[in-house]
Amino acid sequence: MTVPLAEPRSALSGFRLRLQRERALIALFDLGRRRSAALRLATLYAFGVFVSYAVAIALTRGESRASAIHGFVKAALVSLSWVVGGLSALGSAQALAQQAERDELAALAIQRGFQPSALLRARTWAATVRVTRTVCIPALLLILVGVARGGTLRWALTVAPAVVVYAGALGLALALLAHFSAELSPRHPRALLAVLVLGPLLLSLAYPSIPSLPRLFSGLLSRLFAAGAALS
Repeated sequence: MTVPLAEPRSALSGFRLRLQRERALIALFDLGRRRSAALRLATLYAFGVFVSYAVAIALTRGESRASAIHGFVKAALVSLSWVVGGLSALGSAQALAQQAERDELAALAIQRGFQPSALLRARTWAATVRVTRTVCIPALLLILVGVARGGTLRWALTVAPAVVVYAGALGLALALLAHFSAELSPRHPRALLAVLVLGPLLLSLAYPSIPSLPRLFSGLLSRLFAAGAALS
């Protein structure tokens, strides 16, 4: 009999429907943030980083070309992480703090049947996706340029997945800080976010035992590229 198969199919269909609805809600909040000047500037800067480092990789010559390519991709990721990612996070913090826009999007989502708890999750994931995308896509394109200019395929296959994970972790960390800043200081969310990120970094210069987000991800990035160079 085929009746017992209906329940698993129904459960799978229900999960896929919920996933599609969650993605649509995230896209709704992401679309609302694209009007931010900081987010537009982040996209423009990401394009500039890609073009400048792609040209540098294309002009690389000599026996140490592979090492130079690795260095250029790493340097590009540093810029993408803290300039592009930072601008995206600042724009997200400002968008999260804009109560009128939040109320409009929340009302629209609730009208479509979403629960209030889903809105908080979607706002956070929308900011995460935005930061991750602006950091990850130019970096992956530069890896492709590096392979075309002499980087090994083995190096690319090692580094590319790690870059995706790195960008996702960075995006989530900055998104959570942006949301915290918007909730704690709706009038000055960007200033608070800057203090939360840069404050521990400045203190760590005098007291190295103090952890900071930039130093944490800088160390992660160094290990990522060291592993990729060892396998190239």
